[in-house]
Formats: sequence, structure tokens, C-alpha cells
Amino acid sequence: MESINSLLLAEFYTATGYLDRLLFAFTDLEKIHLTPRGKIQIQKLCHDSADFFSKNFTELKLDSSDYIFETSQFKNHIKFFHNFVESLIKLPMGSDKANNKIIGYINLLYRNAYEIHNFIIETTSLEIQLPRTGLTEIEEIPTIKSASNHGEEASSAAPLFYLDEKNIQELAHVESVVKSPIAFLDIKREEKYDYYIHRGHYFIAQKNYQEAKANFYKARNYKDSAEVLTLIAWTYSLVDNISEAKAYCMKAIQKDTQYGPAYNDYGNYILNEGQVRESLRWFELAKRAHNYQNREYPYINAGRAYVLLKQYEDGLKEFSLALTLAPHHHELHETVAKLRNNLDRETQSPPQM
Repeated sequence: MESINSLLLAEFYTATGYLDRLLFAFTDLEKIHLTPRGKIQIQKLCHDSADFFSKNFTELKLDSSDYIFETSQFKNHIKFFHNFVESLIKLPMGSDKANNKIIGYINLLYRNAYEIHNFIIETTSLEIQLPRTGLTEIEEIPTIKSASNHGEEASSAAPLFYLDEKNIQELAHVESVVKSPIAFLDIKREEKYDYYIHRGHYFIAQKNYQEAKANFYKARNYKDSAEVLTLIAWTYSLVDNISEAKAYCMKAIQKDTQYGPAYNDYGNYILNEGQVRESLRWFELAKRAHNYQNREYPYINAGRAYVLLKQYEDGLKEFSLALTLAPHHHELHETVAKLRNNLDRETQSPPQM
């Protein structure tokens, strides 16, 4: 039970920290809480919290109608609710009933944070850090318009997080096997990360690129890896948003300088834009990267670049090296054979008079 309380407290701090960042941006940085929609959002947050407490903690004798929008007071109301729940979590003898109330309050915070965050995205150019997921799940990522992209689809829409009671129950059952709560969280994150990565690939195969991107974004919330950043870049390239594709490749490189696919994909994007010689530099960086499963790709792309430059012997060398790395690549066999035949014919042809 002690580890369950520790995890609930960590999840509570994650949710309240996220909401605090949003409220600071909402009230102090942009002051959009003073707009008609902003006032409604604050009223909703206060009312939802007071209503939750009046139904779950009758001994407090709270009336939800007392918690209306007041610039000078609403943060004090929210702080009171936070302090009460924090004290509840820290009680040495927890219970399933108490845990369910704590989970309910955390999810109330996430629902309001979801609305506030996307309101901020729609009306400002602020970037608010998302919470690091532990036991939380991601329900959806909306498609919204943002103030920063002039009416285009927003790529940074905030997802709806929620804490699933089943995850707490699962922890209680595996506690005797997985001694460390941190180890349990790491296992859960890896499982969710892999799940959304696989779903993203599935939607790529279905040519549903928006769903693919949404799933890769969800995976990123479980592990912000160079792999997932490169996959997000890929989805942008598939809808011809090359500027975003290149930007995400650069984020991937900054995340892990030894992740080869990010260099290769960036080189491929600029190759397709006509920056042929510059692309070769990126393919060389991809070849030197330690972390690369399909090492033949930068050699294939370098071969393509040399063919475009009419440096056919260099192109053949790159394709041949790729073939040694991927000997069962049927199309690559054909490319090498065709290029070699063309070069042989050129060398055998008599000089033009």
C-alpha cells in the first residue's frame, strides 16, 4: 500500500504541476482569464472542483455555488482543494475508496487542463510543457486551429490525460513481483510506447497519415525518443509538410546524436528539394551513427544522389555497399545490375568522332 500511495502522490504532483503551469500562462502571461471564454473556463474549474468535494466529502459542507470566478480568489480555492487531497494521499492507512476519490480528483484536473491548454494553443503562441506520463493514459489528441500557424492544422494540440483505476489495481497485484514502483512505471511506459508506435505504423500502411501522426504523438508522451520524433517527421513528409518534417528530424538529432535514421531522413528530404550535394553530407552522418538498424538506407540514398549528379561510378559503389548490408533486397539487386550494365556499355562503346 505504501508504494501505491507514493505513486498516487507522484501522479497528483504531475497533474497539479501541469495545471499550475497552465494557470500561470492563463492568468499571468497572457491574462486570457479575463476574456469571456476565459472567465467561463475558470468558473468551470472552480465549480467542478467544489462539486466534486461536496459530493465526495460531505463533512466539509461545501456549496459548489459559492465557487464562482473571482480574479483574486480562485487560485486560493484551487490551492485549498489541492492541499486537502495531498493530505488524504499522505494518510498512512489508505483504502480503495479513498484511492478512487483521489483518482477522480486527478482526472478532474486533467479534464480542465485539457480544455485550458487547447484554449491557450488556439489563442496564443505560448508553449506549455506537457506532463510526463506515468500511470496516466492518453485519451485523444484534438485537431484545432492555433494562433501561431495562421489557420493551419495545429500540430501541437494538447492531449487529454487520465489516470486509469485499472493501472492502480494492476500495481497492487504485481507489487509482490515488481518491488520498485519506478520499475513498474518504466514497464508501463514502454508498453504504451510500443503500442502507439505499432498503431502509428498500422495507420501509415492504411495511408491514414493523420491517425498515424496522432499515435506517434501519443507514443512521444510515454517516451520522448529520437525514434518517435523521426516517425513524426515521416508523417509530416507524407502530407508534403517538409518544413515540419525537417524540424522534427533536427529535434531527433538533438535528442540522440547517434540515431542514424534522423540524419538519413533529413538528407532524403533536402535531396527531394534539389539540394543534392548537401544531402550527401547528411547521408555520411547517417552511415557513421551507431544506432541504425537498417544501415543500407543512407547508402541507397547516397547512390540516388550520385546518379542525379551523373556520377554513376560513385552511385554504383554506394548501391553495391548497400547490397552487402541488405543482400536480400530484390530491387537493389536490379538497380546495381542495371547501373553496372550501363557503365559497361559506355566503356565498351567506341569513341565518337
